[in-house]
Amino acid sequence: MERIKKIVAAVLVAALCIFAFAGCVKKQERGPLDVKKVTYLIYVGDQPIVELYILTDDHKVTEYYIRSDDNKQYDYLAGELPPADQYEMKEYEIEGSGWESMVNVLTRVDFMNLLDEFKDYGANDASTYYIKVETADSVHTSGGYGAGMAQDPESRRFSEARQYIENALQQTVN
Repeated sequence: MERIKKIVAAVLVAALCIFAFAGCVKKQERGPLDVKKVTYLIYVGDQPIVELYILTDDHKVTEYYIRSDDNKQYDYLAGELPPADQYEMKEYEIEGSGWESMVNVLTRVDFMNLLDEFKDYGANDASTYYIKVETADSVHTSGGYGAGMAQDPESRRFSEARQYIENALQQTVN
């Protein structure tokens, strides 16, 4: 009987210590992503037009308006471009608040863990969207035909990321 009392007392003391010290351990919180570069690519519906935006952490944007060549495929996300006579390029800066809002949303929607490729959700003449985020630690690309247009949680997360990228692009420095 005495032995059982000692075992119960030892278990209670151990449990008490665990709960007492659990409050002393600082919980690891996820901070904002350390985004270096965002590439945003749009294949515009059924038109032979491609829009490509490259945003960098110094708040610079390079915009390409590309008249697509159906006979050639370019890996725009890897930096491939058609001949210069097939696109217009424009450079500008966005406001710091636009960049920060975009980074915060990319963090909040856990962009780095979104689907790589969204399935076609059955729309006709939708645009195809891709977002490539490069951080200090990794690179992740997500998108597809009509990406972000369905109502599932993954699509809503992608749509929110896309919306904040577009908002940042509209906040230009004068």
